[in-house]
Amino acid sequence: MKKITLLFLAIGLITMAATTKKSVASVPETKNSNFNFMDAKYKACIEACNTCVASCKNCESMCTKGKDAKMTRCIQLCKECVVACTASSQLMSMNSESAKEMCAVCANICDKCATECEKMSSDHCKKCADDCRKAAKMCREM
Repeated sequence: MKKITLLFLAIGLITMAATTKKSVASVPETKNSNFNFMDAKYKACIEACNTCVASCKNCESMCTKGKDAKMTRCIQLCKECVVACTASSQLMSMNSESAKEMCAVCANICDKCATECEKMSSDHCKKCADDCRKAAKMCREM
């Protein structure tokens, strides 16, 4: 009697394992539905932030090569802008409830960076200022 009970128990467990495995395996791999929602909601702002990051990194690099003391603030603000835009972009990508707050902070930092870069005559600083203004605008609209 014990052997029959154990046999039915074993068959039941094997059946459950096989069924569970099939149901998990049969689920197609798709993007998270929250990601699709986020993508539509934040896409333009994420792109603006990512463009700003690239411009600020380039500006920082070019200004550092110049070794001009008047570029110190520009370099520092570019670094801060990279951090703020990266954080905003990442939080938006996660559809975080803190994304809007980070975007507000990011907009302020982008404005400071743009104001400083506009004082400079170099093309990379002018481009950085333009991209910072665009990112600030998009972040404020969040």
